[in-house]
Formats: sequence, structure tokens, C-alpha cells
Amino acid sequence: MMTRRSMSVVAGAVPVAVLAVPVLLAVVPVTAGSAAARPEASTISDPLVPFSTIVDHWDHHWFLWLPHHPVYEAVEIASRDPDPDGRVAVWIWFTERTGAKHQIHYRNDRALAGLVGGEYRPIDFTISGDVGRPRGVAVRFDDVENRPVAIDVAFDPAQTLSRQGAGLTDQSGHMSDRGFLVFYRATNALAPDARVLIGANNVTFDREQPAGGFPFKWAYSHDITIGVIRYGPFNAGFGPDRFHPSSQAGGYVMQTPGGGSVSLITDPQGRLREYVDHGAGGAFLRVAFDPPLPSCGGGDQVRTSAFSVSIAAAADILKGTVEATCGGRVLVLVWRPSEPDWARKQPFRSELSRADDHSLSGAVTPVR
Repeated sequence: MMTRRSMSVVAGAVPVAVLAVPVLLAVVPVTAGSAAARPEASTISDPLVPFSTIVDHWDHHWFLWLPHHPVYEAVEIASRDPDPDGRVAVWIWFTERTGAKHQIHYRNDRALAGLVGGEYRPIDFTISGDVGRPRGVAVRFDDVENRPVAIDVAFDPAQTLSRQGAGLTDQSGHMSDRGFLVFYRATNALAPDARVLIGANNVTFDREQPAGGFPFKWAYSHDITIGVIRYGPFNAGFGPDRFHPSSQAGGYVMQTPGGGSVSLITDPQGRLREYVDHGAGGAFLRVAFDPPLPSCGGGDQVRTSAFSVSIAAAADILKGTVEATCGGRVLVLVWRPSEPDWARKQPFRSELSRADDHSLSGAVTPVR
């Protein structure tokens, strides 16, 4: 379960329930805003670590709208193909309709559920359909109120997968208090039939019921890559078991548990050109900067760079600008996504400072 996910740096808060978050550095976490509150911090030097990220990959994903549920607007299921031992990872989550769109998560791995939060449940899981075509699913489990939950999605055997409607997905407020979400789907298909029974009540559409104001009723996606720029405090360290020089010119790398790594690529002046989070299973999240991001060298100054985000096979799928303000001891980065349009509503900021000679303290927060 730990071979297809990675995290760049230690976070000082409860991790988002996207995936397991291994502890990488034995350093004391800081609280949001504490980077700016350290009068003893020295000026920031290279390399620059602008944020903490997560990247993960799932083979299958199902999305079902829940127009008849009083609290939740949707339920999602993700699964992976069997590992060498025949185990299948299953993750199910419900998202609230209003407010911060909080989520409740269920996993079939007790250790993973304990690590990332959410509920462990034995989940009866069956996938149907042919490889290379839309896949049906049937899951059975008991929710936190011990009510039986039955979710079924069915496809016509002749249906095919398409790239239409796939690609980068609008975050739509999901996890908006926990991170900037980059959710990429390679191919997908709309399902002709599904049900979501909680107890005896079907809380999704009936088969013949129109979608109404919803964009669709039920969908399946294949080849899902999820990246998250995490909100909250984090620490990054430099040394033999942390970020250290790589074989690439201007590069630094840190290995992560499970076989992943995070790379920092700098230009000859030590400015950050690329940040890349590599998952062990081939998933990656890359953020590139033009011109490269500077570090603080003392004095107040503002510099602007363009940034672009690539994930999986999709290059430069998200773009924007970042304003770097150096205040001597603190570097403030204000991130303003501009493409696609939905991302414009989700600016965020990073505050960075040196915690000591070998560590960098930071905090990433949404801009309200």
C-alpha cells in the first residue's frame, strides 16, 4: 500500500485524507504564521522549498451524485488493481453539500485508516467489465452509524472510454480548507445505471430520473492521479537523509518511504526552476517557474514569476503567477492561479524562513 504515494516534507498538522503520509523528518512542527514570528530566523538561502505536496495514483474511480441525501452531495469510490499479494486497496468517501464540504472517508486497510484518519471498514468489493472498457462496481459496508451501505454502478458491455470530459477536474470547494487539489482523470464514461442504498433508501437518482441541474448522474474514470499542495505548517530539512545534492546539475533530491522522491532543480544562481514530487508507481506532480523563484537576500523587494503545473501525462495543465516578497528574514509567496478559470478563485500563500542551519520552516494558507 505504501509503494505508490509520496510526500515531500513533514507537515505539522493532521494530513488530508487523500493517502498515507509517511513521516520524513524528525523535526518539530510549527504553527501557521510562525515562520513570520521568528525574530531569530536567518535569511533564507538556497535551495527553496515552497510548499509540501502529496501525489497519488488510483486505477479506478467512480463518482455518484446524491440528490436525495440530506447532508452529502456525492459519494466517490477509488480502487487499485490487485497488488502482487492479491490485495485490492479500496477508498470510499462522502462529501458534504454545503459549507467547507467536509468529507467522511472509509478504507479497507486498518493501518492506513489509522494513519491518515477516516474509518476502517471491511468492504465487500467487486469490479466488473472488461479491461480497457468502463468498469462496473459493487461495494458493501457499514457506515459510522452502523447502517448497511450498498453502492452499485453498471455499464453496457459495448460502452467505451473517452477523453471527453476527462482531464483536470474542478476542485468545486472540496478540501478547500486543507489544500489546493490537482485531480486528473485520463479517460472516463457516464454510467447508464446505479444505486446508492443507505439502509433501505436509495439516495442517488433512479434509473429513469433526469439529471436536472446536475452535470451528470454517475461516472467512471480510469487512471487517476491526485496531487495536493497542502495547507498548514511544514518543515523541510537538508542533509544526508533529507534534501541533498543529486547527480543533476543544480539538483537536490530527497528519497521518501515507499520508493518515491522529491526533487528541487535550481539555476546557476541557486534560484528554484522546478519542484517535482515523484510517486514510486510513476505518478508525479511538477511545478515549474519562469523566471526561477529567488530566495531572500535581505531587503524588501517583490518579484513575480509564472508557474505551471504538470501531472501524469498532462503538461502545463494549470498555470498562474507567484509573487515573491523578501522581507529579510521571511520570504512570502502569493500564488495566483489563472488557468483554468475555476482555479482563479483559489489563491494561496506560503511563508518561509530558516528554522536553523539545516531546516526551513514554512506555512501554506488559503487567501480568503
